[in-house]
Amino acid sequence: MNLILLGPQGSGKGTQAEMLVKKYGFNYVEMGNILRSIANSDNSKSGLVKEYQARGELVPDEFVRLIAWDHLNKQDKSKGFLFDGYPRTLAQYEHVDDMLRKFGQKIDKVVYIMISEEEVIRRLSARRTCEKCGNIYNLITNPSPNGGKCVCGGKLVQRTDDKPEAIKKRLSWGYANEVKEVAEKNGVLLEIDGKRPIEVIHQDIVQKLGLA
Repeated sequence: MNLILLGPQGSGKGTQAEMLVKKYGFNYVEMGNILRSIANSDNSKSGLVKEYQARGELVPDEFVRLIAWDHLNKQDKSKGFLFDGYPRTLAQYEHVDDMLRKFGQKIDKVVYIMISEEEVIRRLSARRTCEKCGNIYNLITNPSPNGGKCVCGGKLVQRTDDKPEAIKKRLSWGYANEVKEVAEKNGVLLEIDGKRPIEVIHQDIVQKLGLA
């Protein structure tokens, strides 16, 4: 089975993705992590990725396509793939579909975790990042056991882009709307209520995918 897991920031899709990968052994494709890994390696594309990251810009689709293909081609295709937060655009969706077809496979489900704009703002406004090691906590769902400090002793701060005004601006851009539309048209869209407890959401996804 090949899954695409989508949802706005703060929806908990990363947590759900990790739980599914751990339980069912999917090949995990989280493009942000893949790009960061390349940027910190001696890969021939590391310079390019670093350049865009330094400017705070998204790596262009044509390069992401090459990076995604190179990554997927090295994996055990029999395990299936779980794409976390990628693809987000119609062009990326079509590329993922094309790659899987080359392996004789397809996109089985697009799981979209839904939460309201108010809930996104509530959750992300509560997010805190360690200045020292980069660990991320949430005052609501995952507070640090050390209060205002990380377990490493570093100070916890609120990033500028986690403030309500910045969050509202990001939400105004929309999130993967094209992907949702084509997935619904193709009959592979599965919408999940993301305002419930983590384990309840997980069980709902598992049951609706027929993995239970």
